[in-house]
Amino acid sequence: MADDSIQKFQTFLLFLRHFYDLVRAERDDSSEEKLILALLREQAALLRTAAPRSLSPDLCLTVRKLLFNAWNSETVARMNSDFDAEVRVITNQWKPVQAYYALYFLLAAVHEIHQPGRRHAHETTLRFATSTIGRKLPKPWCCQYDFDNGQCVAFPWASLPHVMAGWNISRYTPADDFVANLLRTTGKEKQSERWREHYKGKHKRNPAGHTRAGKPVRTSDVQVGVISFWDVLWRLRKWVNYKEAEAMLEGQDLEGAHEFDASLNLILTTSATVLENLLYRLLGDSLMNEMYNCFLTTVGGKVDLSHLKLRRDLICGVPF
Repeated sequence: MADDSIQKFQTFLLFLRHFYDLVRAERDDSSEEKLILALLREQAALLRTAAPRSLSPDLCLTVRKLLFNAWNSETVARMNSDFDAEVRVITNQWKPVQAYYALYFLLAAVHEIHQPGRRHAHETTLRFATSTIGRKLPKPWCCQYDFDNGQCVAFPWASLPHVMAGWNISRYTPADDFVANLLRTTGKEKQSERWREHYKGKHKRNPAGHTRAGKPVRTSDVQVGVISFWDVLWRLRKWVNYKEAEAMLEGQDLEGAHEFDASLNLILTTSATVLENLLYRLLGDSLMNEMYNCFLTTVGGKVDLSHLKLRRDLICGVPF
């Protein structure tokens, strides 16, 4: 059981490492500030057509609540780093949950601006993020895998590269290969979940026009769509919370616990940067500054908000 837990933990730890390797690739990462600036400059071309939206007072209030939820979730997630490594072996279980919500609520704010009054649901927001927001984000956030058609989007190749057995627990699997294949396995897991939820034991058959029309729906018949980084984050959140929490407890050593925590912090910072930069374009300088400053005034002085302050200064202060 311990060996199985170690391998499962390693899979997600290495995804975080490889994804962050892609974040840093061909960008100046000599400091956090320089990396953020590199992302903002690169994203500027993608946001050229984005313009401030006219928001009603009610919509403004809704967006404000979502941003406060996002930033508070990030603050709670980062508190985990204050513990000793021995303690983080235990508390790391909850880090992905707070990290997920920190980014989910930013996505939800963008979703709300585009579709006011929408139904709040994880799957619809993540699908919106993949299909609509993806093209407004730089690599690797725009990298996707079309599961149903077996096609890679924004990767160096159109089809998945071959990987050897054990690729998911190898530090030497190339970063692009690792990330693309974990998108694939995330799609496979989503396919199985949908089949169990909508078809298992319900005697449903494939509709006319399907290659297996009239025959019982198999797992492989279920459509999944396009998979992105946000789906992996949701998968990780469910894994540590609902599915195999014991793998986190049994699978970590002190070095792994430290790297898991640190990698999530780095991904939080850079992912929040590209999403908040999009929100800045949609809300405008004055309103985005106001929301940043309201949260910083409310929470500042109680905890370390240096990461949020840095993003505010660079996003709101960099001329493009």
